[in-house]
Amino acid sequence: MITDNLFDKVLIQPMQNGADELLVISGYATANMAYRHLKEMQEARVTLVYGMAQKDGVLLTDHKSFKQLEQLEKHNDRFKCHYRVKLPAVHSKVYVWLADGKPIKAFVGSANYTQAGFGLGRNHGEVMVESSPQAAFNYFERIRRGAMEIDHEDIETHVSFHDRGQQPGENSDDFRTVRLYGRNGQVQTSAGLNWGFRQRPGYCRNLDEAYIQIGRSLGQEDFFPPKPTRFTIITDDDHNFIAVRAQKSQAGDAIETPEDNAFLGKYFRNRLGIESGTFITKDMLEQYGRDDVTFFKIDEETFIMDFSV
Repeated sequence: MITDNLFDKVLIQPMQNGADELLVISGYATANMAYRHLKEMQEARVTLVYGMAQKDGVLLTDHKSFKQLEQLEKHNDRFKCHYRVKLPAVHSKVYVWLADGKPIKAFVGSANYTQAGFGLGRNHGEVMVESSPQAAFNYFERIRRGAMEIDHEDIETHVSFHDRGQQPGENSDDFRTVRLYGRNGQVQTSAGLNWGFRQRPGYCRNLDEAYIQIGRSLGQEDFFPPKPTRFTIITDDDHNFIAVRAQKSQAGDAIETPEDNAFLGKYFRNRLGIESGTFITKDMLEQYGRDDVTFFKIDEETFIMDFSV
């Protein structure tokens, strides 16, 4: 029975013995977990079947992020997600590792494919045990036959997508406001929103690369989850990003989008009405009508970022 270090023992270590593909059946799953896991694995592939999708629906933010992750990994086919659409719904949690297409290691237990399920944050006392690889593989194939790819044209007729249902009110005190400029009152020339303009000999950056500096004081609070926990940022105009704390301090004094640091820069330039790759100035923020953003905390892995005027 495995009760500690579930993430390493179940989701990472089998690769050291030659595994190159993971098949997952999980009652519930989050895009935050998938992003983090793929980042840690580097090369192995993941195919996920979300077992309770038809019965309980899927968070719209997760659905969008799952689709975004598939697109990001499309060139090497590293991530595929399917929703179980046939009844009965599947609440089981099964993890099958393959090497060259053959099952070599399998685990079953109570851990959903979520950061919380694998103890990446608070430990919820989940357990996993090893199982017969071939039996687990056969079970996966049977369950997948009742599932549908998330980009299927008919997916919305089988699965409902819903908001979290908890929105921050005007009187909510669970929020923080972060300025988008430096200590000198100007937008940084080679950091923050203009991080892509940092120059080094022989070093080429995407000019849209950006991060949000939250500062040492807020970085030491527990408002945002600690690095390297992934969390979701939903914007006031209905975009969403997978984000993580960044920089060298232990807590992480900045927020970035680790799969592509240009996501934030492109987003802010679009809101400001300027072209991609344009250098952002304080005057541009003032003309827009705002030089800060407010983060509302919905739960430990979900935040709303308000940049409205």
